[in-house]
Amino acid sequence: LARRLAADTRTPVVVRQALRELIPTGAEAGTERPVRVYSVLAEPTKLLASVSGAHQAPAPWTALDTNRWERAGLPAAVEAEPAAGPALALPHLARVGVSDRGAQAMVDLGQINGALSISGDLTVAQDTVAALVRGLLELPRQSTVVVSVDPSASALPGLNGLVRVRRVAEVRGKAPEEILNSAEELGVGLVRGAARSSEVTGFLVLQDAPTAEEARALADLSSPAGGGWIVLAVGDVPGSHWRWYADSDGTVDLGVLGLRVIVPTQTPAGAGTGRV
Repeated sequence: LARRLAADTRTPVVVRQALRELIPTGAEAGTERPVRVYSVLAEPTKLLASVSGAHQAPAPWTALDTNRWERAGLPAAVEAEPAAGPALALPHLARVGVSDRGAQAMVDLGQINGALSISGDLTVAQDTVAALVRGLLELPRQSTVVVSVDPSASALPGLNGLVRVRRVAEVRGKAPEEILNSAEELGVGLVRGAARSSEVTGFLVLQDAPTAEEARALADLSSPAGGGWIVLAVGDVPGSHWRWYADSDGTVDLGVLGLRVIVPTQTPAGAGTGRV
């Protein structure tokens, strides 16, 4: 599954192109409430989006009910994304895995507005965080700020655009530009430019359960007064807005999103895991 998703670079781009159709333009832009997209299931012949905020689905989308819209088919061609404008409305849409029917599941992490805590099986929870980070950074022009808190600075190797720090305390009181400017001194390699979208400053990633002190600091950083960071954490962060549960069979219950997905393992074959 990990190899198959990594090889499919087209679907995330096509899905974003289809979601642009949900954004009012021209005269409508100032009168209609913006559509909030929470999740998308992408099949070869249709898209199913979980939404809120708008009154009616624009063609070629149809409303199955108030909060579920369907699009028959995917856009026929992948258009070049403009440098600014509607294409940037969903910069935090991340592919996390597949549904039991094989549909690719994508989640708009920009809607968390706080912290995501993933409990349950440790390995599967870590795989889920890793999948979300890869989803955030898989587009060539993605400029989301993603900071990984890793005491050994060795987690998630090979991901351009990922800033690594050793302690949560290194993030407190710093703006994204400062973190990116200090990346070379920290020895974290290539990073992408900082970009803000709405109230999101960037993403803080923890693949190990935080200590009590770290958890309190993360809760503060993910609050509006703490800088607008979104936290993706294995284990508990007090006051998490989203809580997911990872099962040992490789599936994850996405909580309030109402989905269960199969998450690809990041563990190399033969490394002691039964998951494939």
